[in-house]
Amino acid sequence: MLAADANGDGKTDVWMTDTTGDGKADLYQFDTTGDGQIDVTMVEQADEAGEDRVVVEGDGGHPVEA
Repeated sequence: MLAADANGDGKTDVWMTDTTGDGKADLYQFDTTGDGQIDVTMVEQADEAGEDRVVVEGDGGHPVEA
């Protein structure tokens, strides 16, 4: 796992993980609001070589309406 502070606030807001063991990151998680919770997850996974797809889940950093 590799973590990064992308906005310089001293807190981790991007996490990159190699879940397949191929030496490449394929799971990305982002805290776009700075609240310490992951709100966007991107997964890159190929069924066949060269056919990666990206799945985005989460609220994209938009506030949850109560």
